Amino acid sequence: ARKLARRTPPPPTVPVRPVPPVRIDLHCHSDASNKAAEVVLNAIHCPECYSDPLEVHAQAKRRGMDFVTITDHDTIDGVVSLAAKKDDVLVGEEVTCWFPEDQCKLHLLVFGIDRAQHDALRARAEDIYRVAEYVESSRIAHAVAHPIYRQNDKLERWHVERLILLFKGFECLNGAHSPLHREAFEPVLDRLNLEQIKRLSETHGLAPRWPEPWVKARTGGSDDHGLLNIGRTWTEFPAEVRSIGQVLDCLRGGMCSPGGEAGSSAKLAHTFYGIAVRYYSRHIMAPEAKPNLTTSLLQTIVGEKPAPSKASIAKAVVKAKVRKIKQRVLAPFVGIKPAETEHTAVLKRLFVESLNRRVNEYPQLRDALGKGLPPLGEHAAMFDFVSKINHDISDGLAAAISKSIDDASFTGLFDAIAAILAQQFVLSPYYFSVFHQNKERHLLRQITAQHTPKRAETLKVALFTDTFDEVNGVGRFLRDMAQQARALGRQLTIHTSAPALHGAGTAVPGLCEIRKNFAPLLSTPLPYYEEIILNLPPVLDVLEWSDRQQFDVVHVSTPGPMGLCGWLVAKMLRVPLLCTYHTDFPAYVDKLTRDHRVTNGTAAYMRWFYSQATAVFSRSKAYRFNLRDLGVAEEKICQIRPAVDTRRFNPSHRDPNLWMKRGVKEPRRLLYAGRVSVEKNLPMLVEAFRQICAKRRDVALVIAGDGPYRAAMAKELSHLPAHFLGNQDDQQLAALYASSDLFVFPSRTDTLGQVVMEAQASGLPAIVTADGGPKESVEDGKSGMVIPAANDPARWANVIESLLDDEPRRQRMAHAAAQRSARHQLSDTFEPFWAAHLAACEQASAPTPSIPPPNPRVSVEISRDVISHNPGALEPDIS
Repeated sequence: ARKLARRTPPPPTVPVRPVPPVRIDLHCHSDASNKAAEVVLNAIHCPECYSDPLEVHAQAKRRGMDFVTITDHDTIDGVVSLAAKKDDVLVGEEVTCWFPEDQCKLHLLVFGIDRAQHDALRARAEDIYRVAEYVESSRIAHAVAHPIYRQNDKLERWHVERLILLFKGFECLNGAHSPLHREAFEPVLDRLNLEQIKRLSETHGLAPRWPEPWVKARTGGSDDHGLLNIGRTWTEFPAEVRSIGQVLDCLRGGMCSPGGEAGSSAKLAHTFYGIAVRYYSRHIMAPEAKPNLTTSLLQTIVGEKPAPSKASIAKAVVKAKVRKIKQRVLAPFVGIKPAETEHTAVLKRLFVESLNRRVNEYPQLRDALGKGLPPLGEHAAMFDFVSKINHDISDGLAAAISKSIDDASFTGLFDAIAAILAQQFVLSPYYFSVFHQNKERHLLRQITAQHTPKRAETLKVALFTDTFDEVNGVGRFLRDMAQQARALGRQLTIHTSAPALHGAGTAVPGLCEIRKNFAPLLSTPLPYYEEIILNLPPVLDVLEWSDRQQFDVVHVSTPGPMGLCGWLVAKMLRVPLLCTYHTDFPAYVDKLTRDHRVTNGTAAYMRWFYSQATAVFSRSKAYRFNLRDLGVAEEKICQIRPAVDTRRFNPSHRDPNLWMKRGVKEPRRLLYAGRVSVEKNLPMLVEAFRQICAKRRDVALVIAGDGPYRAAMAKELSHLPAHFLGNQDDQQLAALYASSDLFVFPSRTDTLGQVVMEAQASGLPAIVTADGGPKESVEDGKSGMVIPAANDPARWANVIESLLDDEPRRQRMAHAAAQRSARHQLSDTFEPFWAAHLAACEQASAPTPSIPPPNPRVSVEISRDVISHNPGALEPDIS
């Protein structure tokens, strides 16, 4: 028997599944909330919610809620009617209350009340202190709704401190508000203790209410108004809770916790869309009218109607085509304008085409329909769906504009432009939502006194630029800063808009990890400079992404379309905006267009753009004066210490066989690197090189780069030893610098001249003008030459010849250039650059002191029996 027992395996252990906690969404609305808080909505008789109480209950149960409540504004009609039909309903209400001192508005969620208690609360609502007294004396379970949301822009820290003394429950997680609200407020409750309560009570002359006033009930609710988010945010109770009475006891004792999702801009926007579609169906569309295909689809998306059948869709399409044919036939006789010529027809056609093409990419939207849930409530998938449709429509409108211009069709052009305006109007709820969700971001920490100073490692910087991959000084600087940030573990994200990731930026290991690229809505050559492509970014995508990332500081490197996106992001997030003045655009525009009106317009735009910044970085001392001319205050101007990557550019890259490989036979080589454009003063260099070649034939001019002047320059130098290499990568440039004899850079408009620094680091003497920033990288007479006469080709020719003929002097200059550049390390530039952003962030977020108003009309001594337990001091008080 013992042997048999040893051989018989023990019976398998059945794992005991943990009992899940009880859940209830403690903040929902129904159509009983029939009066909106917004004046505009009331003016057009649009309620803030159209949800039938039974539909609220059904969706809550589908999302796994064990009990259901409705908390309509200042009424219990909807929830009482539901409770008469369902036995799992908790009667709730969202009572609008006021501080009598300054009419600061707030909302209080109350639960388990009857008609008499509702009337009593409404009678006391003008005085929050009377409301608090009644709630405690009647032992009403409650929670202060979204406690740090400034509903009428009056909430300050002293209001929050008094709410902590007055009430037991607080809604810490609201499904319609940003997660920043919870992050800012819940630590206030975490650090409450007896000593804190005593200090607050003495400060405000108020005795705390409820037993153990440092222990608060924390709740969560979706705050749903559109049957989209019910049950996505909830309050959890112990698993043994079985009745409404037990739920209320847990709320009174603080035995509950919030769970689920916080709000987002997409959620808020989709709520607006849901209400708008229902408003259209009930108030604008005639009662006897049948919805067309577009209206039916919108009603399906918001969950108001089931999905139309394939047969009904086909029937609607046929009817629409017959109607259009009829209009075309009758138009010449009765003066009907064909629908196809209206701008709405352009937008509708593009929308339907994109919808048909994209809908199969999102099975989760169809799955929601199958579960009886609105597809609009699948917020991430729906936003991505809308974003792709927006891209498709933008492509179609751009093509329509181009075709109208080619056909000289003003009607088509105006229709396309009107369609663009209509497109942006349709997207306006998204734009409003991303700004609304962040409107209090800068105040939350001040209201709660929760300020954790940022460190260099925790600071999140968003950098926006219109150039990154291109071979130019701005791109070089940004790639260098990105590499430094990555090496030091700093949270820098570089935002670009390019059709594809390619070029110098992607060739550097690791840079793709800290880069966020947005596919442009439109790419077009820049007027007067077709080699540069102007990319128009998807603004909505940029704002939504930045809203999720919650950056601390925004930096803009270029004032183009992406720079404007950076400005918008800074405005949206209420964070400091810092800029770098990389390029003297007014001077460039003047050289390229020779039109003073365009130049003055560019200067006016630059003046406005840089006036928005907290600080503006100058790449050189020379351009501080330009920034002053643009109206930038002296105290805002910071100078970035110039630096170069000496590991990448140094004399060791010299290649004795380089010129043979490149087909350059002349023993003396002049090198120019940069954009090949007239604003670089290259016509003067052409003339200077001609004069040199008139005297000698042992000198070659090598041009590394590309630009609009390249073809003309090549033609002018067609019979001379000039070699045009096109754009070169870092490795190729390093060899060119180290293997040349002189670097010639005649530009008068560069703010720094990064290529001059790279040439100097490579041991290459540089010849520059006395105008602009490049002269600061050259020690005149020691590491190169600074020529005051920028437009004197004879002077340039003489200086170049004298250095080519004086080998010892040129070698001394080469040695001095390399030695001087070794002192300009990238780390010495990056750290002050980062520190400036950290200082701007801390200055903007520094908390302000709380100044309470006079004490309430009745002060109460702190001698209540409720203060009987001291959990120990934790943190200093929030006042």
